[in-house]
Amino acid sequence: MRLTESEIRARLLRLRNLEGLHAQARNRIVFLEKENKELRQRVMELEESDRDKDQKIEALSFQFEQIKNKLFGKKPMAHSILKRKERTPRDIFSYQRPIPEKVTGTEFHPVSTCVHCHGVLQRKSVTVFFEEDIPLPVQKTVTKHEVEIGYCTACRRQSSGYHVPSKKVVLGGNVQKYVCMLSIANRLSHAQIQGHLKAVCNLHISIGEIGNILEEEANHLRPPYQALKESVTTQTGTHYGETGWKVEKEEQGKYAWVATGTENNDTVFSLGRSRGKGNIADIGIAKLGITDDYAAYKNAFEEHQLCWAHPHRKLRDMAESEEFKEEKKKQINTVYGQFSALYQRIQKSLCAGFSPALNRKLQRTFDRLSESHTLDPTPLSKLKDALRRNKEAYFTFLRHPGIPIDNNKAERALRHLVIKRRISFGSKTQRGAETTSILASVILSLKWNHPDTWFQKYLALKP
Repeated sequence: MRLTESEIRARLLRLRNLEGLHAQARNRIVFLEKENKELRQRVMELEESDRDKDQKIEALSFQFEQIKNKLFGKKPMAHSILKRKERTPRDIFSYQRPIPEKVTGTEFHPVSTCVHCHGVLQRKSVTVFFEEDIPLPVQKTVTKHEVEIGYCTACRRQSSGYHVPSKKVVLGGNVQKYVCMLSIANRLSHAQIQGHLKAVCNLHISIGEIGNILEEEANHLRPPYQALKESVTTQTGTHYGETGWKVEKEEQGKYAWVATGTENNDTVFSLGRSRGKGNIADIGIAKLGITDDYAAYKNAFEEHQLCWAHPHRKLRDMAESEEFKEEKKKQINTVYGQFSALYQRIQKSLCAGFSPALNRKLQRTFDRLSESHTLDPTPLSKLKDALRRNKEAYFTFLRHPGIPIDNNKAERALRHLVIKRRISFGSKTQRGAETTSILASVILSLKWNHPDTWFQKYLALKP
């Protein structure tokens, strides 16, 4: 069948139209493919940005929760409430006071007749008990000194039978020691010391006098303070820690540092310092330091033992947090359980010792739990990175028997200072911070080394 000329022209026109439409469609397809590729790339970028935002929000939510718990307290867990309820109440017979070693007086209380019917008593015996008491009110003593003064014609100088102070009325040595004890051991502020002495001892003393007493006593105790520094840094291991300590007229910093040895309870404080690395040298650098994972301690010691309690506490806070999703919470609980079991096993093995096989097993467990995982939230991921990076420092105790694996001793030493800070709000001047450093070091070292006789030993210290 042959096409007519009109049909041929119609088909050619249709073909030209189709060719034009095909070119347009092809251009549109190319444009759409390019646009689709760009949109897919944009979606990937937005998803990555969204994941990054989710991680940051998750991390910030956890940090906010930590700050909130620190400011307002943490809601107790159900198991801890149950444990409190299970405690048996104490009665008046549950505690017996120890029998005193020294008796200051004896009172005899005879009985001749029955107190009920006034009959004659037979088979009498003596029962002994001790009554401990203190004299109240505490009466201050006032000693009038009559000092004879003479003039020497040979050397043309005066001589006196006793040192004459510049003031007419001065405070005795016991008052000065008592003020230091109230300030450091009892953590009282200057105003509280003033009120206590007025109410109990009928002794009027100004705030300025209290400051002068503390400063003068600190100057007398500088030699024991330096001796404590040497004692702390020459022990097998030394715990280090730091906390906040505000200084109103700040010159050097607003932090307090502490160092305490592993062999005894000698402790050195350094208050009103910055948080920089140089303060470790000021307080004394030991050969083996036991610290948390604060950057200032890095490369500060010949050997370094990192605290296991700090990552354990961080994992526990993550496990108790309500800011993570269910699948990530499950991952956190898994890591926390593994780390807690490893921590407890090492603590039990510290006394028995470590065999080479046990050492390898402990380190393999450490490597396994510190491996990164896709479900790790940002805080857990950062913690695992720190564990992997500092693995050698976490196992220093394997090379040095008797070295603890936590820094709890330094934390307990700082706790006394933290309570005092809440009462007195720190120090007014840098000189006051230095005074508190010396007094706290000497007095608390005596108290923690000799808990029963520390005050007598402190009174025996000669200026």
